[in-house]
Amino acid sequence: KVSLMPSDLALNCRNLCHKYYYLMDNRSAYVNKLQGELRMAFPQYLGIFSKVTINTSLTLLETYTSPSAFIEADKQEIIDSIKSTARFGLTYAQNKYNAIIRAANEANEFGYIIDSNIKRIRLYISFIRKYDEEINSILEAMHELVNANEDTNFVKQIHLIETFKGAGFLSAVSLMGEIGDFSAFSKSKQLFAYFGLDPAVKQSGKFEGSKIQMSKRGSAVARRVIHTLTLQSIGTSHTGEAKNPVLRDYYRKKCESKPKLVAMGAV
Repeated sequence: KVSLMPSDLALNCRNLCHKYYYLMDNRSAYVNKLQGELRMAFPQYLGIFSKVTINTSLTLLETYTSPSAFIEADKQEIIDSIKSTARFGLTYAQNKYNAIIRAANEANEFGYIIDSNIKRIRLYISFIRKYDEEINSILEAMHELVNANEDTNFVKQIHLIETFKGAGFLSAVSLMGEIGDFSAFSKSKQLFAYFGLDPAVKQSGKFEGSKIQMSKRGSAVARRVIHTLTLQSIGTSHTGEAKNPVLRDYYRKKCESKPKLVAMGAV
C-alpha cells in the first residue's frame, strides 16, 4: 500500500502543535524550578495566588523577590502593583498584600535565602515570560492558519472534533495534524494502532511476555491529546454534574474490576 503524504495544511498544523507542546514542556520544567526555589526561600508565598505563574505573582517576584524586600517596600506601591495587574479591585489587592506580608514574616523566621536564590528566581521568571511569548505566538499562528483555510475539509473536520465535549481548538488541531487525512485509514483499528492504543505483548528473542499493555508505538502527541480528552470526559463540572454521562458511567463500571489507569485506557 502506498503511503499518503499529508497535505501542507496538515503538516503545518502538525509542526506548530509539536512546537507548542515542546515549549509547554520546557515551560513546565522552569515552573517546577521556580517553585523549588520558593519552597526553600519563600515557602508561604506559594499558597497566596491560584498559580505562582499568573502575571500578578510574577510581576511581584520580579520586583521584590525576597521576603525582606516585600517587608521593606512601600505598602501602597505593592497594592497598586497588584491592582494594575490583577484588576480585581482595592479589597482584593489589600488582602493579597496582607497575605504576602504574613508569608514574608514567616519566611524570615523559617525560610533560608541567599543571593543566588534571588538570582535564580528572577532568571526562571524571565525564561517563563519568554516561553509564554513564544507559546502565544504559536497559538496565534494556528488560529491564522485555520481561519485562512475555513473552506477545506481538513478545517471542517477540526470544527467537527471541537463539538466533542471536552475538546477545544488546540486538541482538535493537534489530532487532525497527527491524523492528516482520515482516508489513510480504511478501518478504525488502523487509526487505533496509529495512535499507539492497540494492545501489545513485549517480545525479545525467544522471550514472550504475558502482560498486555498499550503498544505506544504511534503518535505521542495524539495519545497526549486523547488522554486529556479522556480526563475531561470522565470528569465532573463544578456542580458535580458529569461532563459526559455515558463515558463517565462506562469508566466507573470499568473501575469496579480494573485499576483506574486501565479503565482510562478503555475509555
